[in-house]
Amino acid sequence: MTRYLYVLIAIAFISCSSEKKSEAENNDFKFSYTTDTVMVDAGEHFFFLNEDLSLSDVSKDRKLLYNLNPKTFLLEIVNLDDLKLEKTVQLEKEGPDGIGLPYYGKIQVLENGNIGLFGQFKIHIVSEQGKLVKTIELDQFKIQNNDQKEEEKIGWTSVLSDDGKLLASTLVNFDYKTPAKGIVVIELETDSIKYIPMKLFEELKQFEIMYQEGNAPGIATGESSFLRFIDNNLIISSSAYNDVYHYNTSSDSLSHYSFTASLTDNEKIRNFPNEVHSSKEWTDAEKAKNEQVSFKEFLKLPEQNIFWRLSTDKDRMIADSVVFKQVATFFDADFKMLKEQELENFHDFRKPFFKDGMLYSFINIEDELAFVRLKPTFSYE
Repeated sequence: MTRYLYVLIAIAFISCSSEKKSEAENNDFKFSYTTDTVMVDAGEHFFFLNEDLSLSDVSKDRKLLYNLNPKTFLLEIVNLDDLKLEKTVQLEKEGPDGIGLPYYGKIQVLENGNIGLFGQFKIHIVSEQGKLVKTIELDQFKIQNNDQKEEEKIGWTSVLSDDGKLLASTLVNFDYKTPAKGIVVIELETDSIKYIPMKLFEELKQFEIMYQEGNAPGIATGESSFLRFIDNNLIISSSAYNDVYHYNTSSDSLSHYSFTASLTDNEKIRNFPNEVHSSKEWTDAEKAKNEQVSFKEFLKLPEQNIFWRLSTDKDRMIADSVVFKQVATFFDADFKMLKEQELENFHDFRKPFFKDGMLYSFINIEDELAFVRLKPTFSYE
């Protein structure tokens, strides 16, 4: 049965919201680092690396990495302590444990070891042994905002809390033509909902590029938005803006922090058309957008109780090639900016995660799975 979740205008504005700016760095905060590269022993197995670990996640104790091959539904499990393949699990496409979907956007490992497989219309939860635990039917949630009389649904950008009890997602209009007006946080056991209005997604709409040539189906690209539960609070940010939203699930309050960078720009600008009609126009528009600053997702280093955010920006040109600089920015637990620092001679970050106080980043070395590890040293003077 379809579940309609009605959001009353009275709760459309959450209990408390605040705007804060962070400009000054803490000059006493010092950061240095060393790096190394480690290989993962695959034995006789060949890891699925075609999509750069885009369908992977790390267990909450940081001991195991799970990587899904979406073509064969083979789940590869890597022991991160020993840096070797632990085992593979064949997931079933059909049948009582079937998880066959035409497309998966991401996977997420929950604190109990179960794995969420995120598709467009449903999320399958499976055990590490490949048994189907439950399925969350996203198209059953049709959310009607009584203020605007519009029916909306769960969008592509979704995340579960570590315990699997909360689902947070952007909202999209049923025609996909208008941007999300905010996010929802749903308690899956009771279907109770919190609607959090935000203008972020409307602001990101300006960076979409629609490629339409003749009668062929259109293709659209845009900027990324990031949702992540950290310590049971929801962190929301984007690739286009130097800010972050922090939703406290306990107090039902939203805080917005904006920052002023000195090593990168603070936001993307729209210096390209939103609609293109040829391959050259598409290439030129994407080039203009991608040469600008891009902010990555916020990560938390538990050992230091600080947040990291990595970003890239155009540094200089060598002939017709763009040279990008990579910048690490650090924030305390209250999102006060502590320091920015350019990372020298470091490769592009892909699927980064922390383990044992080090930042791991995937790298493909001759079709073998490897990680570049950044070991930080912090001090206050």
